[in-house]
Order: sequence, then structure tokens, then C-alpha cells
Amino acid sequence: MLSVANVRTAGGAANYFAADNYYTRADADRSGEWLGKGADRLGLRGPIEAKQFEAVLKGLLPDGSRVGSDNRVHRAGTDLTFSMPKSWSILALVGGDKRILDAYAVAVRETLAWAEKNLAQTRMEVRGKERVVTTGNLVVGLFQHDTNRNQEPNAHFHAVVANVTQSPDGKWRALRNDKLWEHNTLLNAMTMARFRLAVETLGYEVGEYGRHGNFEAVGVPKAIRDAFSSRRAEILDRLATMEGKGLAARNVANLMTRAEKGRIVDRDALARQWGEAAAKLGFDPAQVIARANARAAQDIGNVAGFGQVAVRLVRQGSALAAALATRLGLKDSDPLLPARMGNRTPEQIAAVHAVASAIRHLGEREAAFTRADIFRAALSFALPTSIIEIENRVDQLLRQGHLLKGKGADRDLVTTRDALGLEQRIIAAVESGRGLAPAIVPTDVAGERLQALSQLKYGMTLNPGQEGAGRLLLASHNRIVAIQGVAGAGKSTVLKPVADVLREEGRAVLGLAVQNTLVQMLERETGIPSMTVSRFLRQHRDLLEGADPSRLAEAKAAMRGTVVLLDEASMVGNADKEKLVRLANLLELDRFASIGDRKQLGAVDAGKPFDVMQQAGVETAIMNVNLRAREKALRDAQYAAQGGHIDEALRHLGGHVVEAGNGAAVEAAAAWLSLSPAERETTSIYASGRALRGEVNEAVQTGLKANGELGSGSMRLETLSRVNVTREELRYARSYAAGMVIEVDRRQRAQGLRPGRYHVVETDMARERVSLENERGRRFEFRPGQLRPQGEQDLLRLFEVRALYIHAGDRIRWTETDHKRGLLNADQARITAIDGKSVTVKTSLGAQHTLGRDDPMLERLDLAYALNAHMAQGLTSDRGIAVMDSRERNLANQQTFLVTVTRLRDGLTLFVDNAGKLEAAIERNPGMKRSALETVDLLRDAAARGRAKDRAPAPARDPPELDRSLTKPFEIGI
Repeated sequence: MLSVANVRTAGGAANYFAADNYYTRADADRSGEWLGKGADRLGLRGPIEAKQFEAVLKGLLPDGSRVGSDNRVHRAGTDLTFSMPKSWSILALVGGDKRILDAYAVAVRETLAWAEKNLAQTRMEVRGKERVVTTGNLVVGLFQHDTNRNQEPNAHFHAVVANVTQSPDGKWRALRNDKLWEHNTLLNAMTMARFRLAVETLGYEVGEYGRHGNFEAVGVPKAIRDAFSSRRAEILDRLATMEGKGLAARNVANLMTRAEKGRIVDRDALARQWGEAAAKLGFDPAQVIARANARAAQDIGNVAGFGQVAVRLVRQGSALAAALATRLGLKDSDPLLPARMGNRTPEQIAAVHAVASAIRHLGEREAAFTRADIFRAALSFALPTSIIEIENRVDQLLRQGHLLKGKGADRDLVTTRDALGLEQRIIAAVESGRGLAPAIVPTDVAGERLQALSQLKYGMTLNPGQEGAGRLLLASHNRIVAIQGVAGAGKSTVLKPVADVLREEGRAVLGLAVQNTLVQMLERETGIPSMTVSRFLRQHRDLLEGADPSRLAEAKAAMRGTVVLLDEASMVGNADKEKLVRLANLLELDRFASIGDRKQLGAVDAGKPFDVMQQAGVETAIMNVNLRAREKALRDAQYAAQGGHIDEALRHLGGHVVEAGNGAAVEAAAAWLSLSPAERETTSIYASGRALRGEVNEAVQTGLKANGELGSGSMRLETLSRVNVTREELRYARSYAAGMVIEVDRRQRAQGLRPGRYHVVETDMARERVSLENERGRRFEFRPGQLRPQGEQDLLRLFEVRALYIHAGDRIRWTETDHKRGLLNADQARITAIDGKSVTVKTSLGAQHTLGRDDPMLERLDLAYALNAHMAQGLTSDRGIAVMDSRERNLANQQTFLVTVTRLRDGLTLFVDNAGKLEAAIERNPGMKRSALETVDLLRDAAARGRAKDRAPAPARDPPELDRSLTKPFEIGI
């Protein structure tokens, strides 16, 4: 594993290194060596001399120049510690195979060369402004160590990167080390990828993959690894006594258990001691080494993880290409794969497949991503290749136009032709429906009629934003429109009189939402019959796939005069939105309106089409007055959050922001428990992510039980928790683990799997096979790679089995839907009774159900005292208690904060680990997805066209001629 730490400041560096000479002694009085172009330019070559090393860390350079000044503390440097997995340390140091050490050293040097080329930066003035510039040079001291602080075998390298680099103007400046920290997991993965190729060439088998590219050696059991890992055990034991469990807590536990590293007097004696310890455990590393040597000598190896294949055959590119294609089930027509690969080396062929998998994996969740994201994902699939070949393959795809470079502010991003084409088709559909929907109510009377009905039937007057939204829905000449409203703007309120007017005009109204709970709420608040987006798309799947004319005519007749309203539209991704707008035109709907707030949480899937449509000029009504918040300070905080002013929002919350360190979840639970039962009913708990939500749920349940507020009856359940993996990850055996559950939705004829449930028995990553067992005990061999790449339908779902204790009185939420009984995914219920044979629940609508001990819905529930942001979007409560943590890098963002703050009417108490750090984390991370069109800078032209058409008169006319630039993405800038 690679760890990153800042070396002590320059003021104390000399004493530190002189006192224990830690880096320059290297355990056995061996000096380190200088690496890097920066070191070479300074004349620093070969072995390191301690005093000179310390001077460089102080910023005092051999040419007499100085980096830093007396007025500012000079950071000494950054320590990148590359640690070999324990099994390889045992084989190298206990078994004596020094070739393993040499292979790891080569891999570390290759990684450092890549980091120097891509991550070395400094700040300098460019045209009057301070900017971050790439320098391409580092000054690195590299030191090899063999032991940990308990003098156990632990081969690792310290790459001490001095805080100096030469800028393009020739001046030596302080190094900006942000990228080294940001990409530490990528650096580890590329090191392990190169190391893997080397040890497989030596005949070793690799297996038991871990995070960030780590893997152990086959033949060194876990018990042996643990026996030589007392240092790790010390850290874990200390961590178990601490409240926090994250990386920061682990670093603290490391320091708290850190003994002084003693000098090794007799290295040979230490090696004999290791050998004797291994012998007592019944382990002989020589046997593992001998097997590797025999495999290498016979040209037989577990090459590329495809089972025992003759190396001399696999070295022929065509053989490996065929092996990979068979293993991963890839089709000849795959646009990410070249038509012919026979002239490529094995590493290049593996890189082709790894990059293709990475792009599919990333493209499922994002329309645009960085090259580094591709590198990291490609390496995570553990195919036998290196960063050099992966980087080359990405460059090939860019040259060929399968990947497109970002422009302007997005120049660090790339997108795909498919993503760009999808967004262009969405905009083209908006354009093709422009001017084709005659006004349902004339423009000059629509507003007046809405206001009259609202006052007469509902006793309310619509504000200008609400009236404008209503006029758009009733009087527009465009089939596809949008309503952009801030949180709490009363979007649902205006839909009630609009729906009434539409019905008076003989129109049918249908609501859509992404979640069952939002469907329920939309129906309850507006009276509009509604369904989920997925259900609507399933009903019309045949039309999207090209149904015969008679079926299309039948569908048009059934939907004639229908207005479809999509609520919380920001939560719909590109793929579903493209289908929705296509159907709007196919069915010739009277109106299809997307309603939501583009600044709130987006879809889990790729894209932000609601935002893109607005930027591209879809006719839009704006509702920007917050009607929800009734308390001034909260309302001011919500407006500030809506504008992205996080510091101002936190200031308005004032004393209601509570710093609780690692105990924020428990403190939030305690605050809720301190309320009266009536107050609890009107106070929701929001947590930024799954982990915090789980902590709050557990703490609340524990408190209620301790208070005697839960019934005496309880039951232990084994629940199914969906594993958060992409479709591409499901195509690799490493995503499956013994004990998991697979649910197959459609028959897999090629694999002999029928719809139903299967338990994972074991995985064979070398052969890419997963052993499954059905509910009758029959075994099946499953080949994940045979799943179709990028299939839009989830053919199977993967679950972990988790234990959950429930009690009478617990608040729960469903994680699956049972339509017949009205038990809906994400909806809440209350457990009213438990006996030995059944559980009785009362749903949110007041219906009561008794579920037998074996009822499948008892596997599909979770505690619901706290909700995360995605569950909370669209919901409202009087008061709220929220938990956010600055260390949740992906979740501490402006969208999550906005959703959290804007759910409430009367007050919010926010529990955080550290207010200052949270503010900084949120400020840095908008949380907004990027679109493909934004990335390649094509949105402005589309917006100009859309706005020009809306300004022009809209007489009745034939369907417009499509702008072909919106339907031919492959002709743009390639």
C-alpha cells in the first residue's frame, strides 16, 4: 500500500534526521539514492549524503539558491511510502528471493517517473496572475527498508519528495504537492500492476486481490501473513478502542502505537530468526519459490490470470486476444475494441480491454471524467498490463475520436462519442417538438383562469413565478418544456389548479417520479395519478425498440390529449431522459414538462439532462421564491445555500451548527431522542451518506431500547443490501464474494441460469468463474464476463447479507416493492408487534400487514430513523437534525448541503465533525455532474438556436427539419 505524509517542517528537520538518521541509514547503514530530473539538474546523483539531504529538505540547494524565506515556514517534503504486500515480503526476505525486491524497486521507480511527468506542479505568476503550472521535475530521495518497527519482514520504499521544483522560467520554487496526495491510490495501483507482470514472469501466481491494486502471493496463507504482522495487529487493536474508524483515526492509531525503530545490529541473525519462526508455523517459503522456478523454467504460468496456459502460446498476440475475448464475452462490433489485435503485445491487448472496461464503468455514472479516472479504473480490473500501455491506449482512443477532449475550463476532462450523441438526441427531441403543441388555454386568459380557480377552490393566490409556470403548461406552443424552481418554491402547489384546468379542457394528466415515495407524495399533494419513470418506460419499451405502425397508432390513441409531468427532474439521467423525450414525440403528447431544481441532487446514472436542456434553450418557467421556510434565519440560510454561499449559510444557522468530532452521528441521535414523542414526529434526521445514516439508525435504536420505548418482542433478520457496483463491474469475478446473493431477473440461456435467487459459494478469479448454488442446492458455474457489455437492462442484481435486529416500535423503510400489498421501495412503516412467528407493520398510509417469518419482504427492509440526501430530496418536514462529515470527500458537496438545508420549514440543527473543514470541503466540491456537451463546449450554440426559435413567432407548421449537427455527433471535431 502507498501512504502519503508530510515530512517534518524545515525548522525541525535537521534535528530529526540527525537524531535517528531514519531515512539515510536505511536499516543497515545503506544510503539512499537520488532520483528525478530536478535532482539531476541540481547535480544530485548517486548515493545520498545525510547533510546534503537535510539541506535540500530545508530548501537550501547545491547551487546556492534558496526556496522559501525566513518569513514563511518551509515544508520540508512529502514522504511517499510504497509497501509491498506481506506475502511478497515473506518470500523475498524470509525465503531469500531477492528478485522480488528488485521487481518491486523497478515498479516503484517507474511510478515515480510517471508522477514526475504528470503530477509535479508549482505556483508562479503568469501574465500578472498566480497560476498552477506543470514543471515535470522532482527531487526525490529513495530509500529501501526491510523491516517494520517490530523488526518483522516488511519490504518498503520511502520516496521522500523534497519541496522544490524548477519552474518553466528556470527558477526553483516550492512544489505544489496536491496531486501527489490526490492520486496516491492511482500511484499504488500502477506500481502493483508493473510488479505483477514481473512476478508472473518469475513463475509466481497472484491472487487474493485487495483495494487499489494490491494482491498477495498464492502459496502464502493468511495465517502466516498474520503471524508476521504484529505491527498491523497493534494498530487494529488500538483502532478498535477509538470512536472514529476512518483514515484519520487509523493514522492516529498508528502514531499512538509507534515504538522507536531500533537499529538492526545483526541482519543475518534477524533473517535466521524469521526462518525459525516460519518453520515453527509449518511454513517453508522455499517450496513456494521452487514451484515458481519450475513454472518459469517450463514456460508454464498463470499468465494474465487466465488459468494455466503455455507462455509461448499466449505470447502470440492472437492467442491472447482470443483468450480475452472468450473470457470477457466481448463482441467484434464493440466500438471500444479494434477490429484486429493480432499485432499487439499481450500487455497492449490487456490494456485495450482494461481501458474499454474502465470507460464503460465510468460512463454508467458520469458523462465526463478525467484521464486519471480512466487510469485508476482500468488498473482496478487487474488485467495484466501497465500504466504505460493503458496511457497509450487512451491516447489512441482520443486520436480515433472514440474519446473527446474537453475544452476550456474542462480541458482536464474527456467524454465519449456515445455520451455526446445521447445528449444531442435529447436536445434534438426538444427541438423537434418545438411549435407542435397548440395552446391548451389561450395565453391571454391562462393566468387569469388559474388565479380564479386557485382562489375559489384552494383559497390561495399564486405568486408571479407560480402563475408563470402554470401559463407555460397551459399555453405554450412547445411540446417539451421545463419548470425550474428552487427548493420550497411551491411547485406542487401550482400543479393542483393546473391539473384541474387540464381536466376541464378534456386532457388527461399523468405524473412521473424516480422513486415510489415521490410518486406517492405527488399523488397525495396534487391528486394527479402517477407512476415511476421506470414503470412508464417499461410500458412503452416496444415503441422505443421500433414497434410496428399498428402498435404505435394504438399507443398514440391511448395517450391522445395527455399531459405528462416529470417531478424532481434533476434526478433523471441521460439514458432515461432521452427515452422520455423520444416517447413524448412518438406519442405526440400535448405536453411533456420536466419540473425540478437543477441545483439539487442529480441522477445516480450519467448526465444532468434537466440542466442541459435549460442551458440549450428549452422553454422554461422560473420559480425563485422560497415559500417553505417560515423562520427567517433558516430562510436566509436556504437562500445562501441556493446561491452557493456556504459560509453565509452556516453563519445564518449560527449556534445550530454543532461541532462533535467523530461523535457527530451519536450526538445527532441523542438530540433527537431528547425530544418529546410529538416533537420527534415532526423532526426528521438527515445524514449525508450511507455510513452516517447507519450510525445514526443504530444509535437511535439503541437509545430507544435503553429508554424502554421499544417493545419486548424482537427478531433477528438477515436482510439483503444492494451492492453498489456498475454493470461493467458485474462482469468481473472479483466483484463477487462467498455469501453474497444474486437475483437473476431474466433467463441466461448461455449460462443455464433461470430467473430466481442464487447464493455465491466461491469465486475463481484466475479462471473468471463464480460458483453459484440455487435454492434447491444445485450448483452452477457462472461466467460473469459473458454478461453483455453496457446492457441497459440489469439482468442480475448483487446483494450482501446483513444481520438486522428489529423491535416492536421500530421505524423501518422498504428496500424493495410489493405492489400487491402496497409495500413500496423507500416508503416507511412502523413495526407494531413481533411474536415468534410474524411481524406486524403499519404503513405510511395506515394499512396494517402481518408478515410471516419467511415473508420475502422481511429481507427487504432497513431502519428509517435517518435518511440520506438522495432519500430526502423532495421531502419536507417542520424541523430537522442533520449530520455531515468533512472527511466524506464525495458527499461533502454543495448539492448535498443544499438538499439537507432546504428540507425544513422551521429549523435545522446541523451536527458536524469540524465546521471550518466542512465549509472548506463543500466550497471545493459543487457536486454537480458534468455533461458531454459542456465538456466539448457545444452547449452555447445549441442555446443560441433554442432562444432564437422561442423569440420567433410560432405559427402552426409542419414538423421542423432537424438540425443535423444535433444528430451526427461523430462529425464534430474528430
